[in-house]
Amino acid sequence: MPQTKIVVVEDEKLVAEDLRETLELLGYAVVDSVATGEAAILAASVTQPDLVLMDIRLGGAMDGIEAASTIQAQMDLPVVYLTANADLPTLERVKASEPYGYVLKPFNEKSLATTIEIALSRHKAETAVRENLQTLHQEQTAIQTQLQNQSDYLSLVAHELRNPLTAIAFAADVLHREENNLSASKRQKFIERIQAAAQSLNALLEDILVLERASTNRLEYTPTPLDLVTFCTEMVETFQFTSTQAHQFTLQVDGPVQTVESDEKLLWHLLNNLLSNATKYSPHGGEILLRLHFGADHIQIQVEDKGIGIPDYALTELFVPFRRAGNVGTIPGTGLGLSIVKQCVDLHHGTVDVNSQEGRGTVVTVSLPYHQPPNTADAGTC
Repeated sequence: MPQTKIVVVEDEKLVAEDLRETLELLGYAVVDSVATGEAAILAASVTQPDLVLMDIRLGGAMDGIEAASTIQAQMDLPVVYLTANADLPTLERVKASEPYGYVLKPFNEKSLATTIEIALSRHKAETAVRENLQTLHQEQTAIQTQLQNQSDYLSLVAHELRNPLTAIAFAADVLHREENNLSASKRQKFIERIQAAAQSLNALLEDILVLERASTNRLEYTPTPLDLVTFCTEMVETFQFTSTQAHQFTLQVDGPVQTVESDEKLLWHLLNNLLSNATKYSPHGGEILLRLHFGADHIQIQVEDKGIGIPDYALTELFVPFRRAGNVGTIPGTGLGLSIVKQCVDLHHGTVDVNSQEGRGTVVTVSLPYHQPPNTADAGTC
């Protein structure tokens, strides 16, 4: 066990030497002995002792009480006063400086050692209490932040759910009130509005569930060998078939095709959101390119569109749930798509990069390893 380090502050040379000898006989290490308050502050700063033995009456502009107050404030070191003066005014000043002990001259070894050990023990206990309080404060702050984030999240979810629910309620009300006055075509139009709103509601709930499972480490991740070209071909054909605007979906494959280890369900969420965003934010149609590049040890999945693009200021918050750029106008959406993409990419131990220019389009590049690291199987879920 290392020796306790002590700085002695005593302007009487013989007393200082006596103190040094006594302390060393008691098993302490005297790392410095000085005669002024200014020198005491410097010695404490340089040697970083465990305790300072401080005489009150010192030569120079600063007495021991002033020096002790500075040392305790700046370095949080325990100070024990050592003095022959015990008058009431001195004691009042001593009490105000909150020392860790007070030893009267002439001292004896037992009282000196006892006072030092009590001071060290008290300082250790107070330090532990402060650290525990600081930790508790940090935990409380983290909990408050989490609760506030959850509250904000729920508010955003409620807001996003309200839109399709309002559309369904409105269309259903019109159908109920005007049942006998609506033509077949108008009736069909309101039914289609209900169906579209219900689909939007279902997609939103699915996205929210994916993010919720990811945030609580309950999103299942099970990589299996996957024919990625066939998988992507089917997704592109589905989007082309269901597209209601003049979009042209193209699949481009580069490099020697290899089998990829991937979670098919997560990959579906990833590609579905990327292709949905490309379609949604290309309101006037145009080509949407899905490019697969088979590299040496990674597969690169790239979705490119010529849509409205993303403003520079919004690029830093792309993966924050419910955040949307200001240029989306009336284009419907929740701001969850890229958040889900990021979660799916992370579970695959991959990377995602977004390059975009407002008014010119967006390119999202996902890079995934062919084979997962050895610890992936042990993790089970993420």
